Amino acid sequence: MERNTMTTPLLMFVLLTLPCYSAHGQVNPFGIPVSVHAGKFYGTSPRDHVCGGLNYDVLEYTCCEGVPHNGAGLSCCGNRAFNLTQASCCEGQLTLNVSQLVSDCCGFRAYDPLNQLCCDSRILNRTHPHAKCCGKECYDEDHQLCCGNIVKGRKVLTKMSSHHRCCGDHQFDQQSHCCCSEPLSPEPLNASCCEPSSSNLTEIDASSPNCMPGERPCGRGACFNPTTESCCVNTTSLQGKRYLRHQTCCEGIPCPYNVASCGSQVYNPVINICCAGQLSNRVLGKNLCCGTTPYAVEERRVLCCNQTLHRGVEAGHQCSPGGHLYLPSREMVCESHVHLNNPGKHCCGEETYNPKDEICCNGLKHRRLGNMSCCGRKGYSPSTGQMKCCAGTLYDLQVQGMPTEDAQCCGSVLMEAGSTCCSAPGLDLLYPTQSGFTCCGHRYPNSSLWSCCAGVLHPRTERNTTSKNMIPGPRLLPLGDLKTEDLCYTEVLLGTVETVSMKMNERSIVMLNAMSVQASRGNVNALPSPLYHTLPDHCSFPELVPGNTYIWVKTGFISDLSDHSSPLHSILSRC
Repeated sequence: MERNTMTTPLLMFVLLTLPCYSAHGQVNPFGIPVSVHAGKFYGTSPRDHVCGGLNYDVLEYTCCEGVPHNGAGLSCCGNRAFNLTQASCCEGQLTLNVSQLVSDCCGFRAYDPLNQLCCDSRILNRTHPHAKCCGKECYDEDHQLCCGNIVKGRKVLTKMSSHHRCCGDHQFDQQSHCCCSEPLSPEPLNASCCEPSSSNLTEIDASSPNCMPGERPCGRGACFNPTTESCCVNTTSLQGKRYLRHQTCCEGIPCPYNVASCGSQVYNPVINICCAGQLSNRVLGKNLCCGTTPYAVEERRVLCCNQTLHRGVEAGHQCSPGGHLYLPSREMVCESHVHLNNPGKHCCGEETYNPKDEICCNGLKHRRLGNMSCCGRKGYSPSTGQMKCCAGTLYDLQVQGMPTEDAQCCGSVLMEAGSTCCSAPGLDLLYPTQSGFTCCGHRYPNSSLWSCCAGVLHPRTERNTTSKNMIPGPRLLPLGDLKTEDLCYTEVLLGTVETVSMKMNERSIVMLNAMSVQASRGNVNALPSPLYHTLPDHCSFPELVPGNTYIWVKTGFISDLSDHSSPLHSILSRC
């Protein structure tokens, strides 16, 4: 395989499809910024397995105000459940096709602040990246002024110069005039109302010390350097004192050297021992803590499991990963349940199963029929082509009325005609396709307002133009969306990004563990490691995440396999 022909498509449009928002309340690990509006709806489903007085499975249903809904990990809008990647909730009302991860509320309706404004409960399209509201209109603060007031109404005026400001519902040049009150009117600078008033001077708080650079106030009248000193403040007088070493404070002065902290208490470590915030009398040799209980390492028949101390333990007992005490020669622990050890059995959730006859999918066992695979908690046969697995959500393509070859995923959602999937590391969002809009990471901006460089948005200074770095290209596909003829019958490249650096307009990438694979022939060849590549235009390529493993084909489609325990096995099992 020629290395140059294979590497260019990989690095053109590498985005991630980790389904980090499919699990309830889970936060994406890469720190992709999302709307603060989304945070209010994490963790709304109760975890006590009771919904409306009835028991329910939290791995199958979501409970909203006592009403159970099919699907785990959904958010609640009143008593209705919804996927926050596909809809938004504002004051109890749902808005579809606007993800709550990028939206804000305008009354009862959701909108995308990237491309729209909420002005006096009206949703308006942005005319400029920095457009703001002026009453029920939007304006460009670089070229316009918003004058007037709420009572009499506001109006938009075209700026006569960069020095003009509002005075009531008029504008004035602040280099030659001032704005006088009673009534509001522009007046020449030599007018008596333009003289500064001493009442406008800011008063200085004498109680706040004037600290040197690098110092911080320490109560009243003192400063300290936090890198080398401690500060103790008297709770009554609020007077502070600085000390040359870090010490615990006791009533405004450093505590004695033999005093330590245990939660909110201070104690003498010679007399007491502190375990998990609880004080006990010190006993010679008991220098270990198990939860709140102190014990000695040489104590016999004692075992600490998950911060619980067990005494009188028989030989051979161990702690399970969940903290349960058990005897491996006779028992096996599946989550919180202890079972008699049955040769050949393994854990599947809280139950046991036989992997020869069954498969285990996220804690739920199924009878093994042919070449079955897991999709979330469900088992299915990928070879039939009738089912599609999207990040743990299984779809029946016959029910969806969608041809197999056209079925594609956007995170955990099956894409429909007329939709666009935008991806960033850890997040995929679906948008209704709009003319003049294109993806930039997980956002879907109006390309006349915003430009995109390596997945980062920048306001456009020019108007109504497009840029080559906003031209949409092939998006990153889940492995299951790659066509069989591309994945199995052509030579593909598999490799891990080690480091990414930038020089001027170029971006260079070092790849590790690179190999060429032609699955239909069973050919797997290791390539020289590391591989080094230079990309000519930094802005044209999305973010590459060091440590992530990618597969790419000559047609230019790419898939991120970082959430696959064995990327090579995942490829070969598809073929």
